[in-house]
Amino acid sequence: MATPGSWAATSQRALDAHTMSSALNVLVLGSGAIGTLLGTHLAQAGVCVTFIVRTAALEQLRMHGLTVQHKSYTIHIANPTLATDPQSVLEQQHFDCVVLAVKSYDTETAALQLQAAGRSLPPIVCMQNGVDNEALLAKFFGGGNVIAGTVTTAATQTAPGSVTVERIRGVGFTAGSTLATRLADALQATEMRVQLYTDARAMKWSKLLTNMLGNATSAICDITPGAVFAHPGLYRAEVEALRETLRVMRKLQIPVVNLPGVQVRLLAAAITLLPAAWYQNFLTRQVGHGRGGKMPSLHNDLFSGRTRSEVGWLNGAAQRHALACGLSAPVNAGLANILTDLVSGQRQKSDFRHKPDKLATELSRQ
Repeated sequence: MATPGSWAATSQRALDAHTMSSALNVLVLGSGAIGTLLGTHLAQAGVCVTFIVRTAALEQLRMHGLTVQHKSYTIHIANPTLATDPQSVLEQQHFDCVVLAVKSYDTETAALQLQAAGRSLPPIVCMQNGVDNEALLAKFFGGGNVIAGTVTTAATQTAPGSVTVERIRGVGFTAGSTLATRLADALQATEMRVQLYTDARAMKWSKLLTNMLGNATSAICDITPGAVFAHPGLYRAEVEALRETLRVMRKLQIPVVNLPGVQVRLLAAAITLLPAAWYQNFLTRQVGHGRGGKMPSLHNDLFSGRTRSEVGWLNGAAQRHALACGLSAPVNAGLANILTDLVSGQRQKSDFRHKPDKLATELSRQ
């Protein structure tokens, strides 16, 4: 897990949106909800997209294609271009970029796979959660070859190649490169909301705030985010975890920015300036409604049998960066440590399952 550095992509802004979009050739590495969502929308816009998929899912995807479904629209790619080995694909053809959408704990493995291609790689568009992936990728490929991105649309993979969109919000990219503009134009052609940001760290840290909401606590206690925010003790812990993260952002001089469809600045202002009791009911409703009924990612990781969790790149990142700049983040540390122990098997899920009082008490002692 790297310390954030600076990264940028430098090139001229493009002139003709349609020509640029149709000329793009994109490799999508990561076939979960985000990779499928982005790749399918890009393919719908006329972009040439190759999807790296698991060997076990290859035949099913060849038979059924890729589908993104929302109550207001459906995109189906009947004959997607599929591959299982990024190294061989990169050796055989030129790509304008690699859209990286793997879990954060797989970033280094993905970087090694890409590096093994042994040739000049295209820019890496990092669409992952967390604030440290871009810096790690920059160590492999150089800061000028990494573009930060984020997805705020709530989407769930219901089967390999099949994604359900619960809430449409949008996508963000770091501004200042031709590639970011081309990707934005292509996605906007499918009526996806896209915003370009001049400050990549502001975009990624602001997304971190939203990723943290009710995420680790929901996983640890196996309750919904709405139930987390309705519980007095867990609500206090959630607010304090956000305040710890906001203190780190202020120390690092990283501003809070709004994201597509998400008023993060309003959230940060309330957390910073107002008594927590004033907005508990509002946050309880918003968090419960905002995920479109789906459980958070950390809960899905824990209860799908995975032995690793992204909590180290969310709450754990807040703690690491707090320590690095002379601050403390005990609630984030507690959440990260407990969930890491649960997912690794060092503690039993039953220790906190449906026991919010117990978790609230343990976090209050941090």
